[in-house]
Amino acid sequence: MNLADGLRINSWRIPNKVAAVFEEKQVTYGQLNRRANQLSHAVLGKGFKRQDKVSIIMYNNIEFLEIYHGLARAALVSVPVNFRLVPSEMEYVINNSDSMGLFVGVELFHQLNLDKIPQVKRENIIIIGPKDKTPEGFMNYEDFIAAQPDFEPTKVDQCEEDIFYFGYTSGTTGFPKGAMNTARGTLDIIKNVFVRTTGKEYIKLDDRVFLAIIPICHSNSVWATLITLWVGGTNVILPSGKFDPENVLQLIDQWKVTTSSMVPTMITRILELPEEVKSKYCLDSLTSLGSSSAPLLTTTKTEALKFFKNVRFSEGYGSTETGALTTLRHRDMERKIRSIGQPNPGIEIKLVDEEGKVITEPRKQGTLWAKARSAFIGYYKDPEKTRQSIDGEWATAGDVAYFDEEGYYFLSDRKHDMIISGGENVYPAEIEEVIAKLPQVSEVAVIGIPHPSWGEEVKAIIKPKDGAVLTEQDIIDYCKENLAGYKRPRSVDFVEEFPRTATGKILKRILKKPYWEGQERSI
Repeated sequence: MNLADGLRINSWRIPNKVAAVFEEKQVTYGQLNRRANQLSHAVLGKGFKRQDKVSIIMYNNIEFLEIYHGLARAALVSVPVNFRLVPSEMEYVINNSDSMGLFVGVELFHQLNLDKIPQVKRENIIIIGPKDKTPEGFMNYEDFIAAQPDFEPTKVDQCEEDIFYFGYTSGTTGFPKGAMNTARGTLDIIKNVFVRTTGKEYIKLDDRVFLAIIPICHSNSVWATLITLWVGGTNVILPSGKFDPENVLQLIDQWKVTTSSMVPTMITRILELPEEVKSKYCLDSLTSLGSSSAPLLTTTKTEALKFFKNVRFSEGYGSTETGALTTLRHRDMERKIRSIGQPNPGIEIKLVDEEGKVITEPRKQGTLWAKARSAFIGYYKDPEKTRQSIDGEWATAGDVAYFDEEGYYFLSDRKHDMIISGGENVYPAEIEEVIAKLPQVSEVAVIGIPHPSWGEEVKAIIKPKDGAVLTEQDIIDYCKENLAGYKRPRSVDFVEEFPRTATGKILKRILKKPYWEGQERSI
């Protein structure tokens, strides 16, 4: 099958139903399908061949959906680029992926140095945005597709074995890595959702209204928006930029949103709104809400369950490399604190210790590996990292986890974030969980910084809640009562905002950088 088949089928079945909404713009299934076809003809007319790569750099919009589907129908590889990367990192992704074409938002175009991406010909750079703002000498997206036929191309089509997209990792350590994801793997993620959301307690699938908050350049939103178009629902797309929690509530109320996926930071921001603001909006349409990309702190989870009263809340774990692997269902949210749940249907998981042995004992930590059809097939042009991340049918993103006596998994931390202090392994997530319980703390990140004797020492960086007063000594004294000696932060910094990835993850690489400059090592 083809990743664009969902849109194709629903353009026949429900051509006049709204498929996507972005601000004041709406498109039906029929319109979206025709424009995706026009895009396919346009890129094929440029001479692109099967599995050529095309980079996409832009903020959230409906054109993102058109491009994903249009490139799939031409059997080309989409390379979504995180718009929050600095220009040198964007240029790195374009070059590393061997992209031959580029779709770029007019707002982001001027950040690029075209001399640094010489393999992309000027005529293959397409500008998304108002025609009157298109730089001279370049083609606007609307002009690019305008004269093309709106029926499906017949000369080429995507196969399940074809690569659908390169999911470049967030870049928390060094330059991003291009995880190659096949059409088959992404189709399996879609199928898995069908299996997990069938039953009398769920809404009809074609009644799904998904609020796309996480940037559509990220795997989470790639999967979620595709799922919506496969079931015949509606994608409501939130503009990129500064997250506005009240605007999220407004959109849920306005469009009768039934489901969404957020990162913990977004949920926290909603919960911190004044009660008089939160009570203004009707959230009765919302039946499910997923939290992903980072562990949900216990205090946030407790408040979220109170606020989203009639919503099936869930946490999920997955990665660009492995797909969606586990789900902690609503009924277990309070019973299994900090758990990422159990494997999704068709997914096998194992934990492997430092000696390469499979862990069979509960509560023993090891690297999480998964056997899943949704897993990537390797990092592009990086055989060494591929060998580290793929072992036969098994794949890993390098995360550390353990399971309990009932078979529920718990994520300890990202392997590369682990701190080794005085020979002891310290997992930042555990410390962050403790500090976050302080009522004055909005967010916290724990990192390792160099120490002449211990190798690394623990440092906490905290964003206080508005109006809260906290001192370094307050945190240190609190941790003395709640953490083992080797886990306690030795120093504390306070910030107004954290550097983040496109999905809202805190960029610990940026936080660590000032402390490791001039060192011979970086861990």
